[in-house]
Amino acid sequence: MASFTWNESTLSADCGTLEDMAERFEDTAALMRRLAQTGFAVKQQEGARKIIHANDEVFESFGFVIEE
Repeated sequence: MASFTWNESTLSADCGTLEDMAERFEDTAALMRRLAQTGFAVKQQEGARKIIHANDEVFESFGFVIEE
């Protein structure tokens, strides 16, 4: 199953203002909604959260790299 690790600690680390942070969170929320609508899911695995999809082609169509 195609997956990558989701790490929130770096999501806004490079944002210099609250406005930058808000924009980053809004962009991320829009992406997460789009992923959910196309069959992606979240799975806890070995203490980490993985974004997964059963279809490798759909996963790769978003430009994600499959973690081995």
